[in-house]
Amino acid sequence: MDKQQQPTNDPAAIASERATTRQTPKSRFRQQAIDLAEQQIESCEPRLALSASLAAEILLESLDVQIASVAEPATDSASGNQADVQATSGAMATDGDAEPFANLIDQANEVRAPLGLDGSGQTVAIIDSGIAWDHIALGGGYGPGYRVVGGWDFAEDDANPYDDGPAGFHGSHIAGLIAGDAEGFEGVAPGADLVGLRVFDDHGASELQWIESALQWVHDNQDSFESPITTVNLSVGAALSDDNRAEATAMLADELQQLRDDQILVFAAAGNFFGSSQADGDNQILFPASDPNVVAVSSVGSDGSLSDFAQREDGIIATQGESVRSSVPDHVFGWDGKVDDFAALDGTSMATPQVAAASMVIRQAMIEQGLEPTADEILARLNDSARSHVDSVTGETYQTVDLANAVRSTTDVETNLTPPTTIDQFAGSSESEHVELDLTDGIKMRIGDRVYDLQPNDAGDPLVIDVGNGADSIQIVGSDAAERLALYPVSASDTGDGQSSRLSTSEFEIELRGFENVAFDGGGGRDRATLYDSTGNDRLESGPGSARLSGVGFQFDVSNVNHIYVHATNGGSDSAYLNDSPGDDSLAVRPQFTSLRTDQTFQLAYGFERVNAYATSGGDDTAKIYDSSGDDTMSVSASRTMIAGPNYQVTARGFDSVIGHANAGGDDVAKIYGDPTSNQWHSTDDMVQWTGQDNAVRVARGFERTTAFENYQPISLQPLSLTSLMGADDDEREALV
Repeated sequence: MDKQQQPTNDPAAIASERATTRQTPKSRFRQQAIDLAEQQIESCEPRLALSASLAAEILLESLDVQIASVAEPATDSASGNQADVQATSGAMATDGDAEPFANLIDQANEVRAPLGLDGSGQTVAIIDSGIAWDHIALGGGYGPGYRVVGGWDFAEDDANPYDDGPAGFHGSHIAGLIAGDAEGFEGVAPGADLVGLRVFDDHGASELQWIESALQWVHDNQDSFESPITTVNLSVGAALSDDNRAEATAMLADELQQLRDDQILVFAAAGNFFGSSQADGDNQILFPASDPNVVAVSSVGSDGSLSDFAQREDGIIATQGESVRSSVPDHVFGWDGKVDDFAALDGTSMATPQVAAASMVIRQAMIEQGLEPTADEILARLNDSARSHVDSVTGETYQTVDLANAVRSTTDVETNLTPPTTIDQFAGSSESEHVELDLTDGIKMRIGDRVYDLQPNDAGDPLVIDVGNGADSIQIVGSDAAERLALYPVSASDTGDGQSSRLSTSEFEIELRGFENVAFDGGGGRDRATLYDSTGNDRLESGPGSARLSGVGFQFDVSNVNHIYVHATNGGSDSAYLNDSPGDDSLAVRPQFTSLRTDQTFQLAYGFERVNAYATSGGDDTAKIYDSSGDDTMSVSASRTMIAGPNYQVTARGFDSVIGHANAGGDDVAKIYGDPTSNQWHSTDDMVQWTGQDNAVRVARGFERTTAFENYQPISLQPLSLTSLMGADDDEREALV
């Protein structure tokens, strides 16, 4: 039977039946681990759960769902109870603007052709039921080079976030609205890349912990793809009660604040329960859309009036969420081997991705104007250019997106800037502020639309930029001169020891006060950055010329800096991760510090309790390890080297040669593991050395006890006598030195 002729009065039942006989890309991906799914899950404490349905818009059997091929627009309803669920928009008084409402898909088409604005250069994370990445509108594949560049399945804990049946399809529909691109169909930002974060299982159930993990994943991986993650879509939500409100909001508050600090915008569906009963909670914005760091999105009909089902509040942003057509997985209407199905759905879930994608287009337009927009500046552009309306049901205002107006507004930014003002210090407010500091030609500072020239006074006092309280950030672009940067977390600089963050050159010094987030690009020259930790547990990630030090309430990023020094001496349990270059690197490990250097760069981690060094980028890399005055244990193998002693532990992976020294005291023990194929051993009274075919060495000097292993079994070594050493040729004697 042709798919268009199948009975479609119960698509969910069809999808469930078909799912028992056909493999999805997800099931093929995980077939080696299928037995794990049959294991019984242990019961846990009661958990907060999010429903994938968000009222009726996600239940196929409760929708006016339409299906069409790419070539043929949808015409036939697939629902048997269409009359029960068709939303009729409530009455509304507009602001007198007689111009008809235009949906965002059409608006995006109008600005794309003349301006080329399609969301390119950005990635959006979709936290939902997954993405059917094999759909023709979603790139037809998964990973680098495809539209869906990556993701994670938090429901099944694997790296393939496919939108599985029987309940899955919601995330694929959202993905299409954001960045779909096929013949006869385009999303609002078809040039954007997609990341799928699956937080619903095959049956549509979710847990708030999965949402929390997904938000943290976005923060951790925001720069892991060719285009950075700038936007998050959360078309999920829950109506909270007094019993669970505090717990639920607390679980996600830190992650949502963190993403706003990262300048990543999070959009969430307002909900679809409006007026369902007289209960007070029915008219509230759902969580997490109600969080102050999230942009709540409501739904309007084709005439621009609020949908009857849509939650609302004063000033909320909205766009069309009724009968919105987009991509769905092949299993939804029955398998035919062609992943090219589309369906029309209702709900604030359908409005949210369109607004999220519109913000990406606005961000792109602002960047192309030479700006570096913050999240707040993008939202201001979105809201200031929107059309205002009044809802006659509540008397509150709401706004519909005017994308062309928002994009046009960006062309006026430069001409409307206040002329530069010359100052030698700046005092901010208690509000959150983002500062841009450019040292490439003088010292120029930009805060929003205000531009300042900073000039040292005649006395030569430091320039001062003090932003006060609030969650403040600064982005610094260095010059080709030599700059010195010292950064302290706000909490550390407020302890009364007089330390504050400073940026200096041979000509000036700038004191930076109150910044929780600092990003510095050296811009060339012999630059040096010194970063200091907080009293909490902090994490360092560094590589040749770059580093990120982060902890609770702060983050420091430096790039294009040849010499980086990071101190973790302020307390807490701190961890460092050092990465090598493609060339030859040299690692030095001591109990107090670990350094990794190349001919051009140097990175040092001082005082960290745990250090991990990686040599995985190529080159001939060497590690030299020194013990403490206490009892130390060193283990050296092809895959990993580790030394541990009192209050420290260092792990080095991938280094070709490792030389360990134990001459600082204590009762020290070493283990050296040979390779399965080639082992050449040398031993003296205070040294054991393994040499490989490529002349790589593993050496332990001065250890009280050293054990050699082959095939993970200890072997006995006889120390070389003086006679045998004298009889060795020059190359052999040199290898023993």
